Amino acid sequence: MDEWHIVGNGPGDLILRNNEKVVRFNQPLSIALRADLTITNSKLAGLEKGFLVEGKVPGEKFVEKLETSSKLLEGQLGCKPSLGLLTIKTMLEFGVMINISNMALMPSLERLLDYDERKALPAAYHNWLGERRLAFFWLDKLNWPGYLLKTSRHDQGSYVSCVQSFSKIQALPSLPRKEASQLLKELSEVSSWAWFEQTTFSALKAIEPLFYVVRGRHFSPNWWLYDNELSIQVNRLHKNLMLAQQTLFLSEKVKV
Repeated sequence: MDEWHIVGNGPGDLILRNNEKVVRFNQPLSIALRADLTITNSKLAGLEKGFLVEGKVPGEKFVEKLETSSKLLEGQLGCKPSLGLLTIKTMLEFGVMINISNMALMPSLERLLDYDERKALPAAYHNWLGERRLAFFWLDKLNWPGYLLKTSRHDQGSYVSCVQSFSKIQALPSLPRKEASQLLKELSEVSSWAWFEQTTFSALKAIEPLFYVVRGRHFSPNWWLYDNELSIQVNRLHKNLMLAQQTLFLSEKVKV
C-alpha cells in the first residue's frame, strides 16, 4: 500500500520518512522543498476555476475526483472546502495510507490592526467548524496526531455558563453593530467547557455560517470577520467553539 504524507502550511513538527510520498499546497514543485505532489488553488495558479495539480498522483482520474469531491464538500459546508480537507477526502478514495502534519483545520481569524477592513482574511473563506465536523468521522482511517486539540477544564474563559448562548449567537446578524460587538466580547469569555455543557451537534452546525465569508458575494452579513479590533474576541470564540465541538464528538453525547 502506498503511503502519502499530506503537509499543511500551518505550524507543527514535521518528520518525513523516505518511503512516503509528500503532498503540499499552494507551493511550486522544487528540489529545495520535498514534494511529490502539489495542489494549488485557482487564484494563486491564475486559473478561472479548478486547481493546478503537479507531480505524481495516487491513481487514475485524481483531478476529476478532486473536482467531484469539491462540489460535494461545498454542498455540505456552504462554501468551498480548504485544499487540505479536499485532498484528504479524495485520497481516501484511493485506499492509500495517509499521514497528516501541520494541518489542524484551525487557522487564526485574528487580524492585524492595520489590515484593510474591506478585505476578509484568506482563512475566513472556509468553514473550519464544518471542516472539523466532517474530518472527525475520518479519523480512524488517518494518522493525524495534530487534529485533536489539547483542552482542559481550566482553559481560557469563564466556566460560568452563558444562558441561552446559542440563541444569542444566532441573532448576531440582526443586532445593531454596537450591541453585537458587546455580545461577541461577552461570548468570547465563555469557556469551551461551558459551551460544551449546553451544546448539541445540531446547535453547533447551525452557527457555522457565522464564521466564514462566501467568496464572490459583494456583501457579507458577517461584518465581525472584517473588524480588526474585534477579531481577537472572534478568534477566541471560534476556538472555544471548536474545543467544545471536539469534546462533544469525543463524549457519549453524539452517537456515531
